[in-house]
Amino acid sequence: MLSLLAVCTMAVLVVIVVMIKDFSKQPIVTQPAALAVSSPVPSAVSSSGKPRATASPSPAAIGARHEVMDISSGLSYELLASPWRRGCPLELNTPMFSWSTGENAVAGRATVDGAATEWYGSACSGLLGQQFAYSGPADLEPTAMGLVGALDPAYYSGLRHYRSLEGSSALTISGHQAWEVRFLMTYPDAAGQGLTWSSEAGAVVIADRGPGRVPAVFYVSVPSNLGTSAVGTLIGSLRLS
Repeated sequence: MLSLLAVCTMAVLVVIVVMIKDFSKQPIVTQPAALAVSSPVPSAVSSSGKPRATASPSPAAIGARHEVMDISSGLSYELLASPWRRGCPLELNTPMFSWSTGENAVAGRATVDGAATEWYGSACSGLLGQQFAYSGPADLEPTAMGLVGALDPAYYSGLRHYRSLEGSSALTISGHQAWEVRFLMTYPDAAGQGLTWSSEAGAVVIADRGPGRVPAVFYVSVPSNLGTSAVGTLIGSLRLS
């Protein structure tokens, strides 16, 4: 019996050894950890490893960076190159006039009431004030003339000057009826008032926005040392939504 048990035990061991050898010959497949989860390709690099061209800003996006957009009045217009910058000078907000936005450039210094102060070239927009009567497109011209008459003492009284009318005409802005009045301020004692310019070109534009809506107003005034052609450039770029 012992001999038979020994023989059986030996046979079992031989079978186990053979199975272990056969198993060791089978290939073992493993997945590299780096490929276990596919990694997203960075936006600036393509799957081939070469740099991927990034999308260029659309023309509309580029244009928006070089425009002043007035949400209140619906007006938009060109933002002029340096030294012009965004923002209507706060000094131009008075009980008579309130501007939503704009752009400005420092022309230099002026002596006003014996004190030196910065003088700006300005382009500002907003809604027509309630103190100006307006009932429809027929009032565009008289209202524009009234605005110029009110702007003179509000903004230029600190300097001795003469105002001359350069033009008054109808125009259309994005399909809306509008009126433009251009004027010229001349400073006969420019040097005595600390000015490095002797004249300043300006304009007022009022645009009808439709029944029941307050008209939009655009005001621009540019001293000659900043280039008075900017007045025409800005008016020509006006759009109204």
